[in-house]
Amino acid sequence: MAEQPQGVRRSEKVRGKDIEGKVRVLEKTYPQQLMLFQTFLPEDASDDKYSNTIELYDAIPKYVTNPKLVDAMREGGKYLPLMKRHFRHRGEGYHVIIRPARLVDREGKEKEYYPGIREELVEDALRKLALEQFYGAYFDNQAGVQFTVYQLNKELQSLGHEFKRSSLVDALRICSGVLLTIAKEDGDLMMESPIFPLLLLGRKKDWVKHPKDTRCYVKFHPLVTQSISCLTYRQFDYASYMHYTHRLARWLHKRLAHNYSQAGLLHPYTIRLSTILRDSGTHHSLRASNNARQVEEALTELQERDIVMSLTRDVLRGSRHSLVDITYTLLPTMTFIEEVKKANRRVKLLSTKRFDRESSPHSSQNMGL
Repeated sequence: MAEQPQGVRRSEKVRGKDIEGKVRVLEKTYPQQLMLFQTFLPEDASDDKYSNTIELYDAIPKYVTNPKLVDAMREGGKYLPLMKRHFRHRGEGYHVIIRPARLVDREGKEKEYYPGIREELVEDALRKLALEQFYGAYFDNQAGVQFTVYQLNKELQSLGHEFKRSSLVDALRICSGVLLTIAKEDGDLMMESPIFPLLLLGRKKDWVKHPKDTRCYVKFHPLVTQSISCLTYRQFDYASYMHYTHRLARWLHKRLAHNYSQAGLLHPYTIRLSTILRDSGTHHSLRASNNARQVEEALTELQERDIVMSLTRDVLRGSRHSLVDITYTLLPTMTFIEEVKKANRRVKLLSTKRFDRESSPHSSQNMGL
């Protein structure tokens, strides 16, 4: 039996149906760790634009963003191979193996999918909905969210992302069906789990006829729960992040928000082209110039969105003047610096709360920020 999270304030039973219509009963709780995750600084309390980045989990290159490449990889137009990717986070090397999800369409035909851009947007939107105290909760001691397909669709529409409801359901099923195996560089297995270890969606006739009333439940990846429990997340400007045109610009924004805690005019951020391609999961073109162009487009959008004030490039070339790598040095805007300072103040307050909780684990003190 899973260990009960500290400071659980209330508990209730909720019922949901899987896609076959089978009823599942979950224990729904609201631990203090989740309340801290949902609470931002007092001056930002009425501002709905913030969400949280997640330690390690958001660094995993788990999304495959080139649909044409995926189509070409399918065996017989149906089946996809396991995909293995290497990435680094905070100086350590990791591997992730992505086992595709297998969906069955209306005609009974099978087809496999990697999680893509749509699934990334859906997951980010659900994590945002989980910041609402009524919707975010722990289900059987794992962080998750209660929502309706209508709510999810409305959230994405408000940010400029238009999907059919059936497409959103497919995205949820892919996130539930895909399996991520995460290991350290030396081969030690860390964790194996779907993006959504639990999806209670109900039957199609339920969410088609009653999209506003049919409750759905998702459990987030265990690393999300771990980050919430350990207070290793950081706030970032979700509203701006979701409005980017280029997916790579979103990835860069989230990476800067999570890792660039010392942002300032005297402390520029340095990153290489090869690092961006490796850690973002962006498709590597055989032509280095195409890879550089993708990154340049993303960096240009960061400048247009008032995140990066200026940048310089140190180009490394090989034989016959071929492009080997580029080192980018980014200078942040004052707007972004202020956002980082807010996030740092919240981290400091969270650290105080963690110390208080560890010193007095059964304390009933007010844990709000």
